Amino acid sequence: MLNFGYYEFNWVKSMSNLKVKTKKNYFLIFSYILTLLITIIVYYTGGTRYVYVMFINIPIIIATSTNGKIKGYVHAVLCGLLLGPFMPLDVDLNIKQDLINWIIRLLFFLIMSIIVSIFVDYYKKEFEKNNRIEKEISDSHLSTIYALVKLSDSRDDETGAHVERVSHLCKYLTQKLAHLPKYKAYIDGIFIDNIFKACSLHDIGKVGIPDNVLLKPGKLSIDEFEIIKKHTVIGASILKEVQTKYPNNKFLEMGYQIVHYHHEKWDGTGYPNGLVSDNIPLSARIMAIVDVYDALRSKRLYKEAYSHDVSLVLIKQGRGNHFDPDIVDVFLEHEMEFSNLFDEITNQFE
Repeated sequence: MLNFGYYEFNWVKSMSNLKVKTKKNYFLIFSYILTLLITIIVYYTGGTRYVYVMFINIPIIIATSTNGKIKGYVHAVLCGLLLGPFMPLDVDLNIKQDLINWIIRLLFFLIMSIIVSIFVDYYKKEFEKNNRIEKEISDSHLSTIYALVKLSDSRDDETGAHVERVSHLCKYLTQKLAHLPKYKAYIDGIFIDNIFKACSLHDIGKVGIPDNVLLKPGKLSIDEFEIIKKHTVIGASILKEVQTKYPNNKFLEMGYQIVHYHHEKWDGTGYPNGLVSDNIPLSARIMAIVDVYDALRSKRLYKEAYSHDVSLVLIKQGRGNHFDPDIVDVFLEHEMEFSNLFDEITNQFE
C-alpha cells in the first residue's frame, strides 16, 4: 500500500498557511505606514482642501483586500479620523474642517471599504469553488494514474515494496541534498513532498510494454531493449495529457520529469533524449541513482539480489558517467542509512 506522507503533507500545508499569514501582516503594516505618510503629505501640502487627500484610498483598499473586512473597516475609520478632527481644512489660514465635512468623508472611506470587502469575499468564494472543482477533477485523474501504477507493478516482478522504497529513498536523499549550498534555494518542503509522491510514477509507462518483453527471464535482445526503453516516452505522454489541463500543478510537472528522464545519464549516453549533466532535471537525477540502487538490491526474473556492498561498488563506478557526481557523494556519505531504510521497508512487505 502506498503511503504518501500524511504528516509531511500537513507540515507543508501548515508552513504555507504561515507564509500567507506573514504576507498579510506585511501588507497591513505597509498600509499603516502608507497612511501615516499620506497624512503627513496632506498636512504639509496645505490641508484637506487639496486633492492629495484622495491618496488615502490606496492604503484602505490594501488593508481591506489583504486582511479582511474587520481590519479593513478599522483602517477606514482610522483614516477618517486622521483626516478629520485632527486635520485642518487649510493649514496656512488655520481653518478647521466642518464637523459634517469630515464625518461624511469618514463614512465614504467606510463605505468604500465595505464595497471592496464584498467584492473580495465574492471572488474568494468563486476562487475556492473553482479550486475545489479543479481539485476534484485533478484527484480523479491522479487516481487513474495511480491505478496505472498499481497495474504496471502487477505486470512485472516489481512488488509494491519497490514503489514504497524508492519513494522513501528519494525523499531521504533529497533531504540530504538540500544541505548543499547549490540546492538550498531550490529544494524546499514542497519539492521534497512532491518528489516523495511523484517518484512512484517513474515506471508507469510499463503498462504499454508487451508481456513477452517485460516478463522475459533472460537477457533482452537489442530490439527488445529498444521496446523497453519506450516506457519512458509512454509514461511521459500519459502525464503530459493530464499536465496540459493543469499546467501549474508542480506535482504533475515533477512526475513528468521523473518519468521521462530518469534513465538519462550524466555523460549523455542515456535515453530517451541523451541529455547531459545539469540539463537532466534534478528530480530525475535523484531518481536515477535510487532506482538503480533499488534494482541492484532486488531479486529479478533475470538476476539475484546484490548485497549493499556490491551495490555500492557499482554506484561508485557510475559516478560522473551514469550519475551526477554530487548526488553520488551525498548518497555514499549516508550509505548506511540508505541500507537500513531499504531493509526496513522490505521487511514490512514480507
